[in-house]
Parts: sequence; C-alpha cells; structure tokens
Amino acid sequence: MSYKITNAISSSRVPAWGNKKKYIAVHYLGVVGQAHDLASDGCGAHFYIYWDGTIYQRCSLDAVPWAVGTAGYYTQKHPEANNYNTISIEMCCKCDGNAALASDPKWYFTKETQEACVWLVRHLMGQLGIAADHVLRHYDIVNKVCPAPYVHNNSYRTSWKWDEFKKKIAGSGDILPTSTKPWYRVRKTWKNASSQIGAFKTMKKAKQCADQHAGYHVYNDAGKKMYTSAKLPYKVRPKTENVPIRTGPAKTYSAARTFLQSGKYEIVEEKNGFGKLKSGVGWVYLKKVERV
Repeated sequence: MSYKITNAISSSRVPAWGNKKKYIAVHYLGVVGQAHDLASDGCGAHFYIYWDGTIYQRCSLDAVPWAVGTAGYYTQKHPEANNYNTISIEMCCKCDGNAALASDPKWYFTKETQEACVWLVRHLMGQLGIAADHVLRHYDIVNKVCPAPYVHNNSYRTSWKWDEFKKKIAGSGDILPTSTKPWYRVRKTWKNASSQIGAFKTMKKAKQCADQHAGYHVYNDAGKKMYTSAKLPYKVRPKTENVPIRTGPAKTYSAARTFLQSGKYEIVEEKNGFGKLKSGVGWVYLKKVERV
C-alpha cells in the first residue's frame, strides 16, 4: 500500500538547520491525542502519523528539531545519533492506563499508524540511503522510554514488538536490510551529498534514476563513479528569440558546436535536461552555455 505525505512544512519554530540525515528515529507522541506541530521551544519531529495512518510532514529534511537530545537530564546511549543527523517520526498513540506515565504498560499504536510508519521509514531509507540498522527507537539514542509500546515490547492490543517493526522495514524491494551490503547512490558529485536524489540496492534501478536527470552519476559506497547519466544535456536552437528547437540534442559540447557553423544557432544547457515551454512565447531555457 502506498501513502500520501501531507505537506505541513513550515520554518516556524524550527530551532536549527543542517540535518545530515544519517539516522531515522521512531517516537510516540507521549499523550493520548493527535497533533503535527513543533512546540514553542522547537521540540518535535519531521513527520507525524495519526491513528488512521495519515502522514504529515511538519519540517523539511534539512531542519533540526529538538527530538533525540539529552535535554539536560537523559543519558546519551548511542555513540553518534543526535538531533543534527537524525530524521524523527512521531507516532500518535493511545493508552488504556495512566497516560501521565511512560512506564504504564498499556500504551499502544493502532495497526494503521504502524503500517504507515513502516511505509514512511522505507520511503526515507530509499530516498536518503539510510540502512535498516540506522533506524532506531528514541530509546536507543538516549535512556528515554520512547516510543513506549516498542520499549515495553509487550504486544499490548494492536502494538507490534520492535523486532517485528524492524523485520517489516527490511522486507523485499529496494530497501537494504543492513549497511554491510552496497548501495548505489545517484548524485551530481560524491562530495555533494545534498544533491543525492536516490539510493538503490541494484545498479539497474540506480541507472534508471540517473537517466532521468542530466548531470547525475551513480556512485558506490566507496565514492567511485560507476555510471554517468545518459541524458543528453546540450541542445541547439535558432538564435531568434521565442522559436522552438529545430535541431536535435548532442551529448557532448563539441558535437553541439557542429550546428553553429552557419552562425544562426546558439547552444543552451537546460536544467535537468529539459526545456520549459512558456505558453505563447515558445521555449525558455534556463542556463546558456554559449551565445554565438
């Protein structure tokens, strides 16, 4: 089943920016209810999942909400995961006992919330190149009982155990179950990690992704370039403004230059390999390489 992520992104109340996106942390809301906003002090998460499985994205992935830190009184358990390298997901929850206590054993998640969370985690793993062993409970990062149903692990009502959740996110498809196997990452350059548009278990899938975007390459985990986009980045058009392309694309700059001999053409490099058609005035190109 596929889910829609409802866009509720806002920079309001975001305390910091520059998330490195190396880990995913799963939380519970901690109260019986449903909400998807940051607190006034910046505490919260990137995503919120309601009882019926509705997913809200409150923060951009570059945001750093206060989500997994020690807050001055918890003890750091994980050697690396922190607010600045972790994407957080809040699962709305229910409780048949004392909702004022995280220690109460009667906290639980609905089936719909958990299934949506599995989908979202797998989606983020593929998008960001995060392996299943980098998907953590808040409790795995600091000694906070969060998410309570997955810390108690008592399968109360509809709640799964944490091991069940982890098995579900490591299922079939393009999601890699452990970080010991290679990923194929699609980026502009290896050093420009923020340009990454996908990470895949198979080279075939990575190539398909790269071929949709001019100027992108496939890299292995060691940073070695394994494949270059086959998208043709250069096109030639008449110099007259607002006239559609009449000649074909060329993969190399030198090949494109062959169209310039008459002096009537110019080379343009289109953003992501595509021109933008503006109604009534023809093709509009976003970056000129040379004007003859």
